[in-house]
Amino acid sequence: MKASRKVTLQAAVVLLVMAATVFLTMDQTLPPDALPASTAATEFSAERAIEHIEAIAQEPRLVGEPGFEAARDYVIGELTRLGLAPEIQSTQITIPGDLRLTLGPYVTPSQEVENVVARMEGSESQEAILLVAHLDSIGGPGATDDASGVAVLLETARALLAGPPLRNTVLLLFTAPEETGTHGAVAFLLEHPWRHDVRMVINFDAGGLTGPSELTNTSPDNGWLIRELARANPFAFGSSSSGAGDSDFNSFKFYGFSGYAFDYSRDRRIHTPFDNLDNLNPSSIQHQGYHALYLTRHFGNLASLQDPREPSPVYFNVLRLGLVHYPATWVIPITLLGALVLAGVLALGFRRRCLTYRGIGRGALVLTVSLVTAPLAARLLWAALSGLVPKYQVTYFGHAVDEPLLLTIFTSMALALTTTWIVLIQRVRKVGLADLTLGALALLFLVMVGLSIASPEESYGITWPFLASLLAAGYWIASMKEDQDSFSAAQLSGLLVAAVVAIVILVPSVYMSFTGSATDDLFMPMTTAVVTLGLLIPQLHLLTRPHPWWLPVAAGLSAVVLLGVALFG
Repeated sequence: MKASRKVTLQAAVVLLVMAATVFLTMDQTLPPDALPASTAATEFSAERAIEHIEAIAQEPRLVGEPGFEAARDYVIGELTRLGLAPEIQSTQITIPGDLRLTLGPYVTPSQEVENVVARMEGSESQEAILLVAHLDSIGGPGATDDASGVAVLLETARALLAGPPLRNTVLLLFTAPEETGTHGAVAFLLEHPWRHDVRMVINFDAGGLTGPSELTNTSPDNGWLIRELARANPFAFGSSSSGAGDSDFNSFKFYGFSGYAFDYSRDRRIHTPFDNLDNLNPSSIQHQGYHALYLTRHFGNLASLQDPREPSPVYFNVLRLGLVHYPATWVIPITLLGALVLAGVLALGFRRRCLTYRGIGRGALVLTVSLVTAPLAARLLWAALSGLVPKYQVTYFGHAVDEPLLLTIFTSMALALTTTWIVLIQRVRKVGLADLTLGALALLFLVMVGLSIASPEESYGITWPFLASLLAAGYWIASMKEDQDSFSAAQLSGLLVAAVVAIVILVPSVYMSFTGSATDDLFMPMTTAVVTLGLLIPQLHLLTRPHPWWLPVAAGLSAVVLLGVALFG
């Protein structure tokens, strides 16, 4: 009875720690709270910025139409009120053929341009930081895409002018158009005399109606940029595995300029009437504002804005503690260290007779089956949903509505499938927990090697969780006693630390890859979810040990209930 209570208590502790870590980790993927209009004048306030959006985002804004002209005149008036001397860059621009190939096939070759530009002179230098957002919109009022970016620039300029002058010059560029192929940005790059002063470009756009402001794009060889970002901005959010966004920044990057592009991209209903004032998320705007203000102040006071073009590092967030970054040259040595530790743990396990070759093979097979069945089940389920539910038959840039609900359904299904295979292999083939654990880790080591070679910037997602799980398993095997019926406090602590590392690093990757993937192609988020579970096999065993089938059944029922909400809610 005493042993049974200990097992139940350990399961409860594991469940509590893992659930709390998931909660804290998901909180990391949310933008920070918006600040009110009463915030100090030198700070960015989303509430103040939204006043600009309300004035700008009344109707679609294509160049030459009344909606655009009203928004353009409003921006000019606000810049003038701040004491600046805005100018209109009016021209006709043709996108050069080589750039057109880079931007894609839907670029309009030639377009009328009406950019608004303004200048805030530096106290000591004309080296300039260029802040960019686009003023035009298409398909709807464009409250987020990109009136929010325009408002960020206006509120940032106001906050900067309320504080001490910056050493370096700040340029404000409101491009128009961007939606037809970054013509406004190209016109500035090719024709405006201020282009010669620009050393740093920071672009703000919105690919969705909500979400955290994420670093989606930088110039090549961004080692210095990432180091300065981590130093300047406590709200920095992004990772070296992020894909390049689609914005004006691509043209600046093409022409060799250094800088950053920030974007928020959940709920992809841009270019539609849904992109309106009612659907604004003030927190997303606040996050963009933090990036704009903190980075401009930081670079605005540097002695030099010349980017030394250092090799690109690996970087990622850890909760809200900041941006972790290290040289990509560390990736292979860390992978070799992982190989040595894995070899040592395997040798120890065979010497202690708790590992077998057949058991390890079956452990790897279980994870392989999960890696195949979870994405396949998600694809089949989405095909059924999109065939039955009218709102899922319409997608926006390949994305469905209710993405958080869909992600919860699919991950619950992945959890149900993976834990089912684990329980079955333990019951039917009598595979021991050590074999099951090391079999999964051996397979994941191969994944880590492949990523380290083919895509080192993404390798952090498997490297650190793998090492944490391997070390925890190694300690458990080394300290295992023949008559041991449960985990000791030290063994349990090691497993809990490993679980925290895996969840903190991989759960955001599951979420971000899901919101970045088209709904009919869920391979990456589902495989990432299964990889996370593959690193947590001892912890899952602890959870299911009191009642082996409760977790698969609970996860399956959760998926069914949420599926009912999707179908009939």
